[in-house]
Amino acid sequence: MTKKRWTTWSFLILYLVTTVFVLLPAPADAAQKEPIVLGYYTKDWYIDNLSYNSLNNYYKHLDYVATFSARMDANGGLIVDYSPDEGIKLAHQKGVKPLLVVHNMQNGMDSASASAVLSNPQKRWQLAQNIVSLVKKYGYAGVNIDMEAVPAWNRGDYSKFLWELKGLLKSGNYLLTAAVPAKTSDLPNDNWSGAYDYKELGSVCDYVMLMTYDEHWFGGKAGAIASLPWVQNVLDYAVSQMPSQKILLGLAAYGYDWSAAKCSAVKWNSVNQIIQSTGAQVRWDNASSTPYFYYWKGTEKHEVWFENKYSLGIKLGLVKSYNLAGVGMWRMGFEDQDFWNTVQSKL
Repeated sequence: MTKKRWTTWSFLILYLVTTVFVLLPAPADAAQKEPIVLGYYTKDWYIDNLSYNSLNNYYKHLDYVATFSARMDANGGLIVDYSPDEGIKLAHQKGVKPLLVVHNMQNGMDSASASAVLSNPQKRWQLAQNIVSLVKKYGYAGVNIDMEAVPAWNRGDYSKFLWELKGLLKSGNYLLTAAVPAKTSDLPNDNWSGAYDYKELGSVCDYVMLMTYDEHWFGGKAGAIASLPWVQNVLDYAVSQMPSQKILLGLAAYGYDWSAAKCSAVKWNSVNQIIQSTGAQVRWDNASSTPYFYYWKGTEKHEVWFENKYSLGIKLGLVKSYNLAGVGMWRMGFEDQDFWNTVQSKL
């Protein structure tokens, strides 16, 4: 083979190889993934259609819809208070992946039932099997475990349960996610957050939904639902314990109205009505980067802290700066188009 022919063949081979590599698709992780959005779908009574209407109206903004429909009992059984059929059917029609929420809420958080199941290997296994059965029955894409107020002494049991459930879900390629209390450090003996080992959660779960809201709640004094410094401190700790790309930042589509008599929740989509009807002046708290206002009802003073497009927009900026997987919002039906416009513009 002459030198001239060798040079010609070399260029031809180089051209073919280069062309093939250009045409091959880039690796899946070569491009930045779009942040995912999860919404919590609830039905509190038979004619409650707030979440259904939200899904129908705003489905284009959602990747996952988590239906709050299965309550665990003290024996590892599951009680479905309201059938999620209509929500799941709509989700599938709209191209949104449904997740089964398994919770322990019954007149507050049922710590006793959670502890009874988690501390008993047979009951724990029974609960895991019951969950998988429901996932298959209703056509869910996976599960969202929302066990709250788990006693601190069940920390290891809770982690074992997630691993056992993960093993059962794996064969069907179902997603395992968990909603957990927000915390800024690990306090293993704390009865609100001690049972949740962030490092273990980051290993076993596909996504971890941090409940970065209720910093101030109806059981305490008035204040920001989720102040910016607190949320940042939560994320600083979380990303030190688990992969950031597994973390969903919790967003509140509500606020609280405190008075001497009681405290009540205020939906995102009803705040403006209160402001207009009372003539209240919205103020901005620089320390928390959240809005609030006062109004009077007779001689009773009310203090309302809430989220608006400005405070929400600031928090959404954390998704990119911390390289998070996305966000999860509580709850569908409390929000309006303005909420979703803000999410769309900031993510």
